[in-house]
Amino acid sequence: MKKVITFFFLTIICSSSLAQLPPWTRFKLDNGLEVLVCENHLTPIATIEIAVKNGSFTETPDINGLSHVYEHMFFTANKRDTSEDDFLDRVDRLGIVYNGETHEENVQYYFTLPKQNLEKGLDFMAVAISSPLFKQSELQNQITVINGEFDRNEANPYFTFTRDMSKTLWGDLWNRKEPLGVRPAIYATTREKMLAIQKKYYIPNNSLLIISGDVNTKDIKELVPKYFESWQRGPDPFKKDPAPVIPPLEKISFVTDFVDQPTAAVEVRWHGPSIGIDDKATYAADVFSEIIRQSEHEFTKSLLESGIATATNFWYYTQRLAGPIQGDIIATPDRLVDAMRIFWQQFDKFTDPHYFSDEELETSKAQLRSRILFESESLSDFSKTIAFWWASTGLDYYEEYLDNLAKVNRKDIKNYIDKYLTNKPYILGLAIDANSASRLKIDPSMLSHEALNAK
Repeated sequence: MKKVITFFFLTIICSSSLAQLPPWTRFKLDNGLEVLVCENHLTPIATIEIAVKNGSFTETPDINGLSHVYEHMFFTANKRDTSEDDFLDRVDRLGIVYNGETHEENVQYYFTLPKQNLEKGLDFMAVAISSPLFKQSELQNQITVINGEFDRNEANPYFTFTRDMSKTLWGDLWNRKEPLGVRPAIYATTREKMLAIQKKYYIPNNSLLIISGDVNTKDIKELVPKYFESWQRGPDPFKKDPAPVIPPLEKISFVTDFVDQPTAAVEVRWHGPSIGIDDKATYAADVFSEIIRQSEHEFTKSLLESGIATATNFWYYTQRLAGPIQGDIIATPDRLVDAMRIFWQQFDKFTDPHYFSDEELETSKAQLRSRILFESESLSDFSKTIAFWWASTGLDYYEEYLDNLAKVNRKDIKNYIDKYLTNKPYILGLAIDANSASRLKIDPSMLSHEALNAK
């Protein structure tokens, strides 16, 4: 239920309709609820998951974090289990392992339970999703729990740095990219605000129900309408209130944060392609990032084999509302300027047609594919993957991902680099201990492409 802030770490979660992936069946109820069933009979357990197109991308500053609060409140009282204790008693009786996750573009909840309790689990999920009570006493308890999450996240030495980078990258719309939220908005949460979110977003025609594991598709098609057909359809929340368009960066900007760490960290961020606007570039972004992250590629070797940097990464995060592109460098303060000079030298080679070989191009596709297949082996995890991509990209994009990945060629990669990276404004952030910054007289502007190219 908590959002864990990670630093310089990438998890790729994506899939395709290739035969090696778990096959699924899709259907839709009359009330608009999309249903996906994925069978695997190796273990007698099932997962019931619901995803909703909610999350920080729907939040203005005054309600930033309320999707996260709602996620916590889902596991409290509803019209049948009229207290949190009642809810948890039912969890215990059905042998359920449960949790929820709040992301930028979706919120999701899952129950994993023994297959013999599947029907009761569907009943439980249907009641929980359609009739929360939002008791004020339970709301205050969950706000206290979320406050503890804030405390833990703020204990991370890079918390302020990461948030300042987000504010600079996204400007006035940075809240739309912050699932954890902000304390003042969370403290001001009321039952009425929770009910407003429920009425607007927690409707079947804005949700996906995933049932996976040791289940029978024919049985699911009979059971789901029994418990979910009465869930009342609502107006499309994005027809009247669409997510705002994030304006492009207009200039290069810099962020500095002082951290008590022996190494210095640099992040360089650009606005990347958006799903629904430039889908083709999202495939090229994934392939190119995978190419230069390979241990034998010039980008990685030039920074790590020499010992100039202790860690590096380059990645793109797929989103409907402007996915970011990010380059990361960690080095000792004394070697940071040299590391960034090499980083920018490599950056200037991105458009060189000889920067990567045909073998590296095909290897990157194979590595992405292998990772995706490996991550699909656990159906409970696979369900969460499906939920994430359904919300941000749609299931058609998700099903066709690997097929489109295989089609990526050099021209696609060049178009992506030209459109989103070459000569484009960026944000450069430096996290360093204050003594080293003072001793070396270093600031982030000294690490920019323009400054290091001038020397």
